[in-house]
Amino acid sequence: MKTYRILVVALNFCMLNACGSVKPTESNNTNTAQATTDTTLSGEANDSRKDITFPLGEDVSARFEGTVYFNNLIQKESIYNFPVTNHITFAPGAHSGWHTHGGMEILVTGGVGYYQEEGQKAQILRKGDVVHIPAGVRHWHGAAADSWFSQIVIYDADWKPSSPSEDIHEDVPREWYHHLDSEELHTRSDQDNHSFMFGKGTLFPSENFSGNVYLSNTLDYPNEAGAPGLHNVVFDAGTYNNWHSHAGGQILIVTDGVGYHQIEGGKLEILHPGDVAFCPPGVKHWHGATRNSSFAHLAANANLDQPGVEWFDRLPADEYNRLPTE
Repeated sequence: MKTYRILVVALNFCMLNACGSVKPTESNNTNTAQATTDTTLSGEANDSRKDITFPLGEDVSARFEGTVYFNNLIQKESIYNFPVTNHITFAPGAHSGWHTHGGMEILVTGGVGYYQEEGQKAQILRKGDVVHIPAGVRHWHGAAADSWFSQIVIYDADWKPSSPSEDIHEDVPREWYHHLDSEELHTRSDQDNHSFMFGKGTLFPSENFSGNVYLSNTLDYPNEAGAPGLHNVVFDAGTYNNWHSHAGGQILIVTDGVGYHQIEGGKLEILHPGDVAFCPPGVKHWHGATRNSSFAHLAANANLDQPGVEWFDRLPADEYNRLPTE
């Protein structure tokens, strides 16, 4: 079998300015590779493309079997100290080879795919699933043959293999892939509302929000990637929170709908799935849904050694109602 290296983050991350967000590449609807792929897909596979809501990003197919796209969401640096976080989209039938790496968390954002550890059945993955991969565990993952598949991967990029055998990357044989012994993900939790990527959660009454907001935990701490916990926050249309600050800073990964993020003194940001918003430690900001769209994001309080949130007043309703919605 030929050997190769699985994708390692090589993109340069835009230097984080004092107040701002990083938006993934806007080439998702216009690149030639995607157009060529779509013309050859079955109707079922084309339908599954509609379930992929994050931008595709850069074509990195040379590193995989099949057509694969990549977006760098978060690059580890000294302000937030959050692990490297990427978004990877697999066209139908595309997948990685067998490989190992540092501890990883996979959060499925769309479509149907597989994750398989060596010696185990392949696990069928669906939107909203979370997979925990310990450091050094040999595995592969990718799309089902008839479905697009996308995932957020959060991982420990500082891990080093303890022996050469842990650093071997091999193809998944074609016959193996097409005759998988598979089963539904055995750690899947029931989602209360499948209209949101990671469920809707439980109503969270709070005077710090203008309307209904729902909370759940998508990723607990501690975890294999060493990331802070990720909270799934769902806002009803027209709901937004008060100005507030986080002692350690906050990172938001948008999963559903259309929303806002604004840092005090900064420009209003209109957010869509796949966007990432950054608020530096101790800086006031607010976020929430637009007037005509529900909105959901994953929220991480960065720098776990600096806990604490301070709440302030709310953007006046008349100012909120004058904000653009697209």
